Amino acid sequence: MIIRQWKKEDFKDMIELGEKMANEGTYKNISYSKTKLEKMANTLIDKPEKAMGFVAVENDQIIGMMIVYLRSYFFSDDLFCHDLLLYVDPYKRKSIKAPIRLINMATDWAKEKGAKEFRPASSVGVEKEKVAKLYKFMKFENIGYVFRKEL
Repeated sequence: MIIRQWKKEDFKDMIELGEKMANEGTYKNISYSKTKLEKMANTLIDKPEKAMGFVAVENDQIIGMMIVYLRSYFFSDDLFCHDLLLYVDPYKRKSIKAPIRLINMATDWAKEKGAKEFRPASSVGVEKEKVAKLYKFMKFENIGYVFRKEL
C-alpha cells in the first residue's frame, strides 16, 4: 500500500468511494452529487497552499482517502487544519495502517503549512467508537461532540 497526494485522475474513484461512505453512514438520506464533488475537488486541488487530498492505494485501487484544508480561527489569524473526510473501504478495515498513514501524512502537511493544530472531526457515524479509539491512540484529545437532529 502506498499513501500519496491526490491527482485529478483520482477524482472518479474517490467520488465512487465517497458514495460508499455516504451510503454507509448518517448521510444516506441526503442526496449525493457527483457533479458537485468533482467541482469542489477541482477547486481544492488547484489550491495546494490551502487544501490537500491524500489517497491510500493498493493494487492500483484507491482503498482510502483523506481531504484536509486550512482555516483561520474565527477569533485569530492563526491557522488550523480541518478535514473534509477520512474514509477507508469497509473491506480494507482489518488493518489500521491506512487511516494512520493518511492521518500522519495530513498532519505533516498541516505542520509544513504553519497550522497550529489539526482538528479532524467525525460526523459520518461509521464505526464511531473505533474512530474515537484510533484518534486517541494517535494522541488526539477529544474536545467536544458533533450533534445531529434529522429534520
